[in-house]
Amino acid sequence: LIEDLFEVSKATSNNIVLHPMEVDVVNLLKQVAVEHTERFAAMGLVLRWDVPEEKVIVVLDNQKTFRIFENLFVNIQKYAMPQSRVYVQVQEYGMAPERFVEITIKNMSATELNFDPEEITERFVRGDSSRSTEGNGLGLSIAQSLTELQGGKMSLAIDGDLFKAILRFPTVV
Repeated sequence: LIEDLFEVSKATSNNIVLHPMEVDVVNLLKQVAVEHTERFAAMGLVLRWDVPEEKVIVVLDNQKTFRIFENLFVNIQKYAMPQSRVYVQVQEYGMAPERFVEITIKNMSATELNFDPEEITERFVRGDSSRSTEGNGLGLSIAQSLTELQGGKMSLAIDGDLFKAILRFPTVV
């Protein structure tokens, strides 16, 4: 909790040193997925990939972006409906200099999603009102702060019990 508080505090105050480099976001997503393979399998979660064959290069801080993806996958682990699918999509849009990559991660929730998606990224806010699972309500806040710190945008959407996290980053042209 203390480490998460420290990280979200630094991120929201722009007090983090970034180490930008060319990052293949598809490869980085797959690295994070590998780390969650056992836990996803234990829950019966199946990953479905809709990503380009070629590299999708974005100038980002590799460690901070890994943390963004990690927080999103941990969120899935905590709240996804067991025996369901998780969809990961990466698409590039636009023309130079307005070109960007959009990363969408979708899953069905195990419980009813009856909260405002904009409120869930606030500190200490959790989607499960019963607080029956572990967590401190900082994961999505950290992910959003680290995304914005790198010039990206994170938005969340709810469609019934479908939870979507959408990340947008400007790409290298």
